[in-house]
Amino acid sequence: MKSFFITGVDTDIGKTFVSLGLALIESEKGKKTGYYKPLQSGAYEKNGLLIAPDPCEIKKYVDIETKYSYLLKGEVSPYLASKQNNVKIDIEKIKKDFSDFSKNKDTVIIEGAGGVFCPIKKNYLFSNLIKEFNQEVIIVTTPDLGRINHSLLTIEAIKNLKVQIKGIIVNKMPKNPNSAQKNFVLELKSCTDIKILGIIDEIEKINKKNFLSAFSKLDI
Repeated sequence: MKSFFITGVDTDIGKTFVSLGLALIESEKGKKTGYYKPLQSGAYEKNGLLIAPDPCEIKKYVDIETKYSYLLKGEVSPYLASKQNNVKIDIEKIKKDFSDFSKNKDTVIIEGAGGVFCPIKKNYLFSNLIKEFNQEVIIVTTPDLGRINHSLLTIEAIKNLKVQIKGIIVNKMPKNPNSAQKNFVLELKSCTDIKILGIIDEIEKINKKNFLSAFSKLDI
């Protein structure tokens, strides 16, 4: 079994979008693929049921098994959401859920929340969970101004965890990039030896065919 821990250099960077693309690619290869979200905040009610936004988005486009350990209302960090929902986060439960979920699967896509230092509970961040999971990390960034800094900080943070970085995916590349966006990859390559796995162009129409086209050229 192989698994990738998807983290981002910021929130709203496209982690779920990338997780979906990777899940589609693996599934199309005939791999038994799963998507695991340890902590899902931002849950909402629909027809009396509490909905997990990210797993639901995944299931729209690919028929794979999904799982979360904690589902919390509030579009805030898991730590704050757990306090607001009066839920105690148990890291051992998360680790056991992941271990159980991974059985009989070829590939598991794990999606974090926020960035590497997003808090999960008091004195425990996603960086701690990444270290405990010890799976290959894929960093998602975008080519916007300021993202070189965010990307390099994220790389250094993960290197300090002594966890393997699979590489970086540059997401949301515009069709008509400005100067900063156009030169983003070259600048990033000049500052780090971490592999650029690919550049994902902005997709105007979201469907399975366009997802497969966008992610098929990734070097994974």
